[in-house]
Amino acid sequence: MKTVHVLYCRGYFRNRKQLLGELNLPEDTGDTALLEAGYLRWGAGLPGHLYGSFAVALTDGETTVCFRDAMGGEPFFYCVTEDGTLLAGSDVNEILTDKRYHREVDRRALQNYMNFGYPVGEGTLWKGICKLMPGRMLKVQAGKAALSAWYRPVYTPEYGRSEEEWAEEIGDTLRTILEEDRENADMDRAGSFLSGGVDSSYLLALSGVRRAFGIGYPGEKVSEIPLAEKTARALGVSFSGLAISPEEYFDVIPVMVRRLGLPLADASAPAFAIGCERVARACDTCYSGEGADEFFAGYRIYRLADRLGQTGGPWHYGCAGVMEAEDAAQLLMQDRVYPCEDLVRDLYAETEGGEHLSRLLRIDCALWLEGDILFGVRRSSESCGLRLLLPYLDRRMFELSARIPSALKWKEGTEKYILRKAAEKRIPAETAFRPKTGFSVPVREWMRREPFRERMEALLFSDLSAHFLDRSRLRRYWTAFEAGNDALWQILYAAFVLIVWLREYGI
Repeated sequence: MKTVHVLYCRGYFRNRKQLLGELNLPEDTGDTALLEAGYLRWGAGLPGHLYGSFAVALTDGETTVCFRDAMGGEPFFYCVTEDGTLLAGSDVNEILTDKRYHREVDRRALQNYMNFGYPVGEGTLWKGICKLMPGRMLKVQAGKAALSAWYRPVYTPEYGRSEEEWAEEIGDTLRTILEEDRENADMDRAGSFLSGGVDSSYLLALSGVRRAFGIGYPGEKVSEIPLAEKTARALGVSFSGLAISPEEYFDVIPVMVRRLGLPLADASAPAFAIGCERVARACDTCYSGEGADEFFAGYRIYRLADRLGQTGGPWHYGCAGVMEAEDAAQLLMQDRVYPCEDLVRDLYAETEGGEHLSRLLRIDCALWLEGDILFGVRRSSESCGLRLLLPYLDRRMFELSARIPSALKWKEGTEKYILRKAAEKRIPAETAFRPKTGFSVPVREWMRREPFRERMEALLFSDLSAHFLDRSRLRRYWTAFEAGNDALWQILYAAFVLIVWLREYGI
């Protein structure tokens, strides 16, 4: 009989109690022993029995098998060296510090970063280091690597059911997931991020958690705190507002870049990182509502589904972007323009003939949710020892959402309509149907103020930036932005974070 050894395990197995019962293991069995027993029982079918967010590598002495959870809740990076050695982990820094890896910037991934503002798709900005995408399995044997899919998201809308039936099933499924969380975590030491929107408010109402935290900015018009505090009072939950200053925000950017090992130009990421550090002082575990927008159609761009989701129509690359590929190539002084279509061509092919909205949701789950949102929040929470639970991200929630027709996700101009219908059973209707505002950060205004303006300008036009960016083009962007062209702030912010990354890693 073969023996199996876990080489790497990071994450959270939500249905742990059920797995222990199926494998006849005692309650105090650790995750390593659970995985080894599971692999001996189910082989490559093991990840299909797991619910939660995880990145795992194990070996039977001949073959090394790596797999990542279905939705990408836990990051996973790998590199196969010239001698066939596998380097892997959910922190890219674990590979970067290995002497067998030789650092080199991937020029194509660099261009993709300036297109989208995050490490998009399988590539990273480090040449030779790849992401194992959600639902994928990597097998390495005799120095040869092979990729396969242990899970593929499929949209199978079921017509004819009432709104009430779907709303009940959403509530029942989320309650099942939260009950499993209560079996695995100390709820007395748990909190929940709260924005005052439907996702976090509904999650808080069902979770039973008694502490909520909202993020805001002193003296700014943009803040989650007032609405979040109002919702917390309505639910009878204690509330703490986490006020973040621009000084704290800009100071944490290089810290965040080092934690990630990659640049991330999502303006909300530094604020969330600070929020995690604050919450970790009071809680061991915290809930957050990531996944609901991508599963239940929460972004305004989805109103264009009948145009963007058509075969032969304009390409959809995700709900967020920074600049066009041609402009990114020119700014980076690259002769070649890498087509963004390569990132989504297979995703369009696998959803051929499906509902237009579902095609867009599939792309946003595969690219934006995985590469930006989940990457940022997971590393931010792990770095300060905060256990972040993401119930909406559970595979069962996705599979439920994939059965709900698009007409109930986006109805009469209301995004996440059916989720709101489920939520209004537990939270005030005003909150359930409150329009989405997003996790806004006033960074655009801060960029024009001193000393942050001076800090950004000094780095954007430093000697380091000259090696990678066309500074004359960058100067035109900066001058136009200072003159009031707000549309350029994302380009400048993405370039700034990129130069911070280059500086921090001595590139």
